[in-house]
Amino acid sequence: MEISKSRKKRISAIFLFVIFVMFAYTLGWSALFTVKQIEVNGTTAISEVNQKLALDELAPQVGQKLARVDVRSIENSLMELDWIKSSSASRDWLGKKIQITVLERVPVARALTAQNTLVNFDSEGFIFTPVSNEQGKNQSSLPLVSAAIASNKNLAIVATLMRKLPKDLEFLVDKLDQISVTKAGYILMSTQVNGNAVRINWGSIEQIEQKFQVLKALLKLPENGSISEVDLSEPNAPIVK
Repeated sequence: MEISKSRKKRISAIFLFVIFVMFAYTLGWSALFTVKQIEVNGTTAISEVNQKLALDELAPQVGQKLARVDVRSIENSLMELDWIKSSSASRDWLGKKIQITVLERVPVARALTAQNTLVNFDSEGFIFTPVSNEQGKNQSSLPLVSAAIASNKNLAIVATLMRKLPKDLEFLVDKLDQISVTKAGYILMSTQVNGNAVRINWGSIEQIEQKFQVLKALLKLPENGSISEVDLSEPNAPIVK
């Protein structure tokens, strides 16, 4: 007796459903795919990573079903740590392990807050607390960000400047000696240009994009090849010494 096409389709659908259920059971409930190992890469601050995940009740456990480890939530949880720039988590089905990889923020300058705690700035002007061994190295050699009033507002002013700095002026941060904020909110930078020590008075953070353009134009002039001081507080009337 010949089986009709519709019956064949129903049989195929049932067969595929059974395969799907068996596959889902194997992944989600069977002991065949359970966590045997947990790897954390990219940092020495593994205990801080584990503490954060434990606090959020997301820490993977040996013996846990691989399919039940919420890798997306692990990534989002770790991104809440200010010293981490990016994070990723994945399941290794063959190796039966969870792999967590973080990318730490790299400090380019340091500052003391009003609470007398140490914070760092990365090249994007992001403020964070150094945690890992790598971040803690060479703190004394990092340029110091100082402020007449060590408030978060003044630190944020410096962060904004560093974050908005165009790529062709990033050497100012690479060669940075010191940066400070006055009571009036003026930003003073000691750095190097063409191997020469240069002091830049940026003025307030207002019109900062215009000040960037003015500085670039000034540095292109041959007569400014050995300048030692630039005042950009009034971008329409800069002063060069």
